[in-house]
Amino acid sequence: MDARRWVLVIAMAASSCASPEARPDSQFVQQGRQYTAWLYGNEYNKLWDRFSPEMRQTFGSVSDLASFAGGALTHLGAERKVVDESVQDADPLVVYTRNASFDKSRQSMLIEWSLAKDGAVTGLVVRPAPGGKAEAR
Repeated sequence: MDARRWVLVIAMAASSCASPEARPDSQFVQQGRQYTAWLYGNEYNKLWDRFSPEMRQTFGSVSDLASFAGGALTHLGAERKVVDESVQDADPLVVYTRNASFDKSRQSMLIEWSLAKDGAVTGLVVRPAPGGKAEAR
């Protein structure tokens, strides 16, 4: 095996053994978790500061965002359990998806954040998870 192949093999092995925090998508998992925590914690000004201009136009104002998010969270209740979370590359965006069960929902829900590479929020969707039945209470 020539030297270039060894370098490639070593690089591939090192990247596959890297801790989750060292992987590139871990940054977006952390951002998705942070934005979700702000959503749950009614920290709408912090979210607004991370919104892209298009997202600001979609919601109109921080108070409109609070009305939307507050209504959704009141309807769902508190998050009980994270079923799964993932990051998908949707070049030029990244999508953080959180599948979770909630106190007042019979079905697990997806919270999806579309993020620009710099972490700006370009989309937010809260919807039922396909085929996702919440755990028995």
